[in-house]
Amino acid sequence: MAIVTQTRALVGGVETYLQRVIAGLVHRHAVAFWSASDEASPRGSIAMPASVTTWPKGASVTDAVRSLRAFAPDVLFSHGLDDPSLEAQVLTIAPTVAVQHNYHGACVSGTKTMSWPTVRACERRLGPACLALYFPRRCGGLSPFTMARMYETQTARLATLGRCAHVVTLSAHMRDEMVRQGLPAHRVHVVPPFVEPREILEAAAIPGDDTIRLLFLGRLEPLKGVSGLIDTLSLVAASAGRQVVLTVAGEGAERGKLEVKARRAQAADPRVSVRFAGWQDAAGRDRLLAECHALVVPSLWPEPFGLVGLEAAAAGVPAVAFATGGIVDWLKDGTTGCLAPTEGARRPALAGAILRCVVDPGVQRRLAEGAREFAARWTIDRHLTMLDSVFALAAHSAGGSDHP
Repeated sequence: MAIVTQTRALVGGVETYLQRVIAGLVHRHAVAFWSASDEASPRGSIAMPASVTTWPKGASVTDAVRSLRAFAPDVLFSHGLDDPSLEAQVLTIAPTVAVQHNYHGACVSGTKTMSWPTVRACERRLGPACLALYFPRRCGGLSPFTMARMYETQTARLATLGRCAHVVTLSAHMRDEMVRQGLPAHRVHVVPPFVEPREILEAAAIPGDDTIRLLFLGRLEPLKGVSGLIDTLSLVAASAGRQVVLTVAGEGAERGKLEVKARRAQAADPRVSVRFAGWQDAAGRDRLLAECHALVVPSLWPEPFGLVGLEAAAAGVPAVAFATGGIVDWLKDGTTGCLAPTEGARRPALAGAILRCVVDPGVQRRLAEGAREFAARWTIDRHLTMLDSVFALAAHSAGGSDHP
């Protein structure tokens, strides 16, 4: 099998996922790794077992594609390329299992979100009507040239996905989205992700004072909803009659604006405190999880999955989130945390879900235990076994109608 992806550098969640999966796949298959880019990252690169053949190793893309073709893989395991024409070329080499980590080929902007008159998930199929709605619904930026270019790119990506032998999604929500985009239902499979064993910690060490301690982990971007979460804190403090501390761990373009907003919120209500912890490695993340009562995932867009919630659950930390996208696959209301409805008054709904989760110590402990027990079932072995079943289907499709 050959793994195909954009980069070996540890840029984000896709590369972190691949590092763990490759370590398991080499015990089951002969594995090669092909990336379109040799870019480096301050966080390092995917650790590659010695048995894995890698490209491009400084070669041109053309030479790397030629080498991949000469390797003659039985199956390609694809995770998306930035250049849709290169992707279409590479994926003709062998039957392909493509993993949909995001809305690759399903949305012009890639967010599946309309921002006007209110922020809400889009359920449209990608097509010409998207161009008519793009500006009125504030789906992305304001450049018509950028819109046209992105539409062309995403349309090409969707066509390539349609030629893949099989498509894997990490949530039921993403499977439904891919079927909505026209992919045959029998070729789209949900393979739930996994949580690392090292993340299954002892019970979180909840501080003994009366302060409500909340945590956000993720990129600081508008659709992640941190601004609205900060607005919610005063409602939580007033209803609970307690101090509320929010730790925001992450980086992004919104950090400066969020820090200004946090200062204003603290000045307006002395019971509210917000601190910014920046980007965290695994050890830092675990330390912050051990110090909080609940993780809050206030995303306004339909998260394809939201792995951070499963990581928190493994640490015995319940979560609070809007019931959107793939979040409902891991956040079971009243069992692993509390859900807020996506429609209507967002701030009161989110505040209510936070209060249900953390105000009663007995409820908080029950949710923490439920989260830990639920996360324990999401293992790497289960994930690899389910992937193997899809790989077998793809390998058998060579020369058949499922592969061009």
